[in-house]
Amino acid sequence: MTQLNRFLDIRMGILGAISMGLIVYYINSDYGFLAALIAAMKQALYTFFFGALFVKMAENIATHIPERILAVLAGGLTPALLTSALTYVLHAIKGTPEPLYSTIPTMVLGTLSFSIWSYLKHRSEFSTEHEG
Repeated sequence: MTQLNRFLDIRMGILGAISMGLIVYYINSDYGFLAALIAAMKQALYTFFFGALFVKMAENIATHIPERILAVLAGGLTPALLTSALTYVLHAIKGTPEPLYSTIPTMVLGTLSFSIWSYLKHRSEFSTEHEG
């Protein structure tokens, strides 16, 4: 499990999968239970794996760039752009009635959460480094 933790943040993957799955279910619920469930399950599975991977990516970028603004921008926007594009492709594949609307929460929440995560990880990495 320790090896897996180097590449994935499992806890954030689970949290993201539940929250994004519920949001996508709601967005597509007007198209019936099955259509909404398929869209939600695709989103939840995608978010569990790729969200966990991209959270770790944001962390790694933010902790390797000393300049705070650049670290937060790169750590926030790089995974946000990747996950937004991949999410749209996932939903554009047959089975999601509203692919664009199903991608918007990822664009907004992904950018916000990856940026906050990058800021927090950068701050903890560089504030502890300069103490002592």
